[in-house]
Amino acid sequence: MPVRYPKDLAKHVHSHLASTKSAYPSLAAMEDLFETMYIASLKREEAEAVTCRLAFVDRANPDPESPKRIPEDRWKHFALEHDIPLTVRNLVKLSKAVDPWSSTLAVDVDSKDGLRIWGLIDQSVHHNTFVMQETDRGPQMPGAFQAVIEGVGEVAVYRRVTFIGRLRQDILITREMGVLQGGPIHDKLLPAIKQFQQNIKMDVGQNRYEERSHWDASFEDEWLSVLSRVLIGIQHYGHGGAILISDSNEGLSPRYSLKYPRLPQALYRAGLLKVRGTALSDKIHQEYIDTATHGSTMPVGLHMAEAVARRALEETEDEVKGCIRFLSSLSRVDGLIWLKHDLSLQGFGVVITTEEDPDQAHRAKTVAGTNTIPIDINNFGTRHRSMIRQCSKDPESVGFVISQDGDVRAITSVNHKTVMWENIRLQRFTNARPARANSKNLSRN
Repeated sequence: MPVRYPKDLAKHVHSHLASTKSAYPSLAAMEDLFETMYIASLKREEAEAVTCRLAFVDRANPDPESPKRIPEDRWKHFALEHDIPLTVRNLVKLSKAVDPWSSTLAVDVDSKDGLRIWGLIDQSVHHNTFVMQETDRGPQMPGAFQAVIEGVGEVAVYRRVTFIGRLRQDILITREMGVLQGGPIHDKLLPAIKQFQQNIKMDVGQNRYEERSHWDASFEDEWLSVLSRVLIGIQHYGHGGAILISDSNEGLSPRYSLKYPRLPQALYRAGLLKVRGTALSDKIHQEYIDTATHGSTMPVGLHMAEAVARRALEETEDEVKGCIRFLSSLSRVDGLIWLKHDLSLQGFGVVITTEEDPDQAHRAKTVAGTNTIPIDINNFGTRHRSMIRQCSKDPESVGFVISQDGDVRAITSVNHKTVMWENIRLQRFTNARPARANSKNLSRN
């Protein structure tokens, strides 16, 4: 695989933006931008790693697509009294003031194509909680694109909720694998998801469940979102970890056996409350708001029942969040986290005792896992090698390995061969479509 540089990321992003209607910097300015960010990511400020978020925002027209109704929690831009050049030194210094979780630096170019930091943008936290799957809505981010220093030697570029590309050290990543949404990994998880859906349907009743046609899809998304959030939580600790989903204990030696069913239980209760609360809300609208006759009065009991269900759902969703943080923190102990397919914890600090290597392991080039290339597992670390062995021995299991650099790989057995997927998608982003060769260049220069 050839070595890639910030200029390669710039070429890829520049090509993609040619298909948009936004003004964007020249290729030379974009190369300068990503090179500056890449070098800054190698620095430390007050003994801390440098992380920050930038958005390319035209100061003359910072909000060209402003909605008719602007939500109170939407971002706003605030200009510095004097803009400053975007240099490594200035970026490192300002990074202390702009936690990428909550704020963003506004950048554009001057008349000489020089990059300038001209302001700050607030309320980024709402976008981040959305893409991290902690909420189901979030405002769009500003600008033609956003670039984030995500780690040492790691710069990623997004356009709102579209992933454009990432330079991770010397590797250019242009697509993330949606293995949780389709393919063999999804297929291995699907029986547990269907059981989860069926349990909710049985409890609330089939008629009520089928009043809304989206519940199956919504609950599948909820279930997969919870798994993604656990993996993201481990990723954020920055020390690596692993999760094995298996109903078998063969080949596993837990240092700490712990039965913890609270996550699937809370997820199930949240599902019940959503269906019941929605049914009450629909009844209120249909009978007392949308088609109410003059003088009709909504029963107090109905209003109270809907309010109680809504409050109970908020509490249960907070419970789910607490369960996710609890499980993620267990990764700080050496060894993997062992979950059953229903997401109930069986133990942590688990050691894989399986020692037999598979006849052959493969790396998937597609989500479906039908296009693969052989890999030598000895080129990987202990976590990966042991997980590959275990998933080969237990074909129904699914393994996830999180490297210290943040990369997440998924492993399972497909048609009697062990397959690994790299660069899997956990956040709520979509892949950018390939750029069209004849797209009109709308660069400012």
